[in-house]
Amino acid sequence: RHGTRHAPRHQSATMRVEMTRFLALAAIALALLGVASAMEFDLVDRGAPKDHPEENMKCVLEELAPSTLVMFTYESPDGSHLNLKLYDPAGVEIFSNADSVDGAHGFTTTMEGDYKACFYKTGVDAKDLKNHKVRLDWKTGVAVADWEKIAKADKVDTISSTLRSLEAEMREIHNGMLFLRQKEAELRDLNESTNTRVATLSFVSLAVCIGMCVWQILYLKQFFQRKKLL
Repeated sequence: RHGTRHAPRHQSATMRVEMTRFLALAAIALALLGVASAMEFDLVDRGAPKDHPEENMKCVLEELAPSTLVMFTYESPDGSHLNLKLYDPAGVEIFSNADSVDGAHGFTTTMEGDYKACFYKTGVDAKDLKNHKVRLDWKTGVAVADWEKIAKADKVDTISSTLRSLEAEMREIHNGMLFLRQKEAELRDLNESTNTRVATLSFVSLAVCIGMCVWQILYLKQFFQRKKLL
């Protein structure tokens, strides 16, 4: 009897532990998929004059949450020089680098939005721009840290290094969940506001239609009375 009374409680605790493990593993997998973004693209000719080559800039946007650690590296696969300008969501230039084959820059975001990295070349014929590529690699959060170097510097074993990495990943997942919750609340408020406006517009349209019908009836009644048809 005593064992029967405690069995459901034990099963419930086991289920909670298994569910927690599953959610943690799923969250870590999602974080590992989303912390790095590498790409390669061609430069384009936008018809800019030769004395203003920056008007041919090719830009890449990355949506980032506030207080996010970011590291991006870039290089020219063909070894030609590139010019870089980095802008925050407000359009303010926060970093630039001229005439370099490759480069890297790290920073912490101060606001939410699309951060824009723009590339262009000077001294190149416009028709030849499409033959030049740029390789860009964005890394955010835990992907920025080199855990092997940290382990060697602190003289810790592999397990400790792995635990530190997982702790950082879980912290980033937590911040990401808070960010997604904020976005969900903003979208919910927008949806409710839109529904309210649509409902108000529907009532106003219905009232206008009813008013027009009443006016037409009264007008036709007066018209037929003047014509002595009623």
